[in-house]
Amino acid sequence: MAKQELTHRALAGLLLLAACAHEREVLPAADRPFWESSRKALKRAPAAPPKREPVPPAPTQRPVPKEAALLARMSLEEKVGQVMMVGFPGLTVDEPVIELVKGRQVGGVCLFKRNIDTAEQVAQLNDDLRALLPAVPPFIAVDQEGGNVVRLSDRNVVLPGNMVLGATRDAQLAYEAGRAQGDDLRRLGFNMNLAPVLDVNSNPRNPVIGIRAFSDDIGLVSELGVQFVRGQQAARVVTVAKHFPGHGAVEADSHKSLPVVTAPEAVLRGQLQPFVAAMHAGLDGMMTAHIATPTLSNGDSTPATLSPHVLGDVLRDELGFDGLVLTDELEMDAIDARYGVGHAAVLAINAGADMVLVPWRLEKVNEVRSALLQALESGVVSQRRLDQAVSRVLRAKLARGVFEPLPPKAERLAGLGKDHDVVKRIATAAVTLLRHDAKVFPLPKNSRTLVITAESVLATELQARLPSTVALVVPAWPKEKERLALKRQAKALAEQADVVVVGVVNSHQIELATVAQLSGKPVVVVVMGAPYLGAQVPSAAAVLTVYSYRESMAEAAVRALVGELAPTGRLPVAMPRMPFGFGLDVNGRRLPEAVQAERASLPASSPGQP
Repeated sequence: MAKQELTHRALAGLLLLAACAHEREVLPAADRPFWESSRKALKRAPAAPPKREPVPPAPTQRPVPKEAALLARMSLEEKVGQVMMVGFPGLTVDEPVIELVKGRQVGGVCLFKRNIDTAEQVAQLNDDLRALLPAVPPFIAVDQEGGNVVRLSDRNVVLPGNMVLGATRDAQLAYEAGRAQGDDLRRLGFNMNLAPVLDVNSNPRNPVIGIRAFSDDIGLVSELGVQFVRGQQAARVVTVAKHFPGHGAVEADSHKSLPVVTAPEAVLRGQLQPFVAAMHAGLDGMMTAHIATPTLSNGDSTPATLSPHVLGDVLRDELGFDGLVLTDELEMDAIDARYGVGHAAVLAINAGADMVLVPWRLEKVNEVRSALLQALESGVVSQRRLDQAVSRVLRAKLARGVFEPLPPKAERLAGLGKDHDVVKRIATAAVTLLRHDAKVFPLPKNSRTLVITAESVLATELQARLPSTVALVVPAWPKEKERLALKRQAKALAEQADVVVVGVVNSHQIELATVAQLSGKPVVVVVMGAPYLGAQVPSAAAVLTVYSYRESMAEAAVRALVGELAPTGRLPVAMPRMPFGFGLDVNGRRLPEAVQAERASLPASSPGQP
């Protein structure tokens, strides 16, 4: 989703682990998905007796019009507006934004980095956007996954990423992560998050998902994904999981081309399971994937976003999902280059999508709106199909309190970031030791240490504990002409050190680790990206992986390096000579298979509406 917005480190890695000994929030009990009111309930595992979480009253309640009454009052143009989610450049509501949002009566607005500066600014922007459409407030959405997809980072909880949670194996922490993030999004005025990622990262070469996934294991993705969804929805944030039917097996980037997944149907159906589990737990919405799945679609290579078979036959009819379906960005080349956004929007709505995402260019928004109106006039899209889509949009808004007024901005922002301790507990629990050498792990206190890293926090945290440490901070993606000079500098500094620590976010730092080894000094590698990088340093004395370049993970890595933290994390993916679940303790012994992160007693399914 919106790869344009990812930083230069977006290909790098995930998150740290969390301490199990902390007092834990008790999970609320089960409830029905909001969308089950209109069709037969999905089959469920038995749940504990309902025990609802208390919900504070809205500050100034006004009568909330119901879905049918709202729909009956809408004109055709207003209904078309409701199935569109748009975006715009800038930090404030100005005349072009008013014309876009109010003039077209849109159903949702999606914000990106280009719209966000400070917490105060974005909270005001969101309040101003709500004020434009008081009768039917818009979804105000963001793409806040954690890890390397982060739009908001001013005082709010910033999660280290899904694969970090995968390394903790702790479903309770996944719930608390979703809840903490959701609470802060709500405080900032957001009512929808386009997360979590429920893709199973079955292909280590996947250029799009990687550490955005919890794991390559279907069961672990399902378990952690369900609890994350439950936590975020308990914060009354409309939760849209992605990317159905599963983006984890691809080798191409749908921002640039259409990935075609040729895995057997049984494999693809296996990767549906995290989505099915989340649906049974009351998931609000699903984002579609711009991928072709011919083995799932009887040989048809139509992108899933536009496929009546994938969205209609499989998602709606076979799996029984009657929640909100939102497309990924139609402006991505996998769709726009092949179909054009206007035609694609018509195909998506007819296939079973309820909203189309067009966040980047105004001319594309106009193209989509015109195409939908023309399709309705000509009968290509039926009034019944449009009403069905708009009803799902309204139902989700009613279920998660989008119509209800928010507390004053100052009151909301006063609580921002109050759950930062969740991030530290996740980070602590996720640190995973892959290779051990007692001579250099933990680092000798009196040694001359060199740290080479693209993430300066790793250097500053290490220097704070070992003041004699020398730091070489390098670009994450050096230009070709810089690489030779960096290699020479790294080798020269390594020759003067007793031990070299290399922070790795991508293959460029692997290159520097290899050069440092030529000095004959022991090298300790800290993988701050995809854990697969740890298999590319066979000569390193010790290898630690933290799955993320976020500050919380850099700090946890250093705590482990100096002996303040005993690694307890386990690989959430399989690697050469390191199976799924592999991890070493501080003495280099394999963590027993039976040892799992402590888990609270979890209900079988999620709360519907808090």
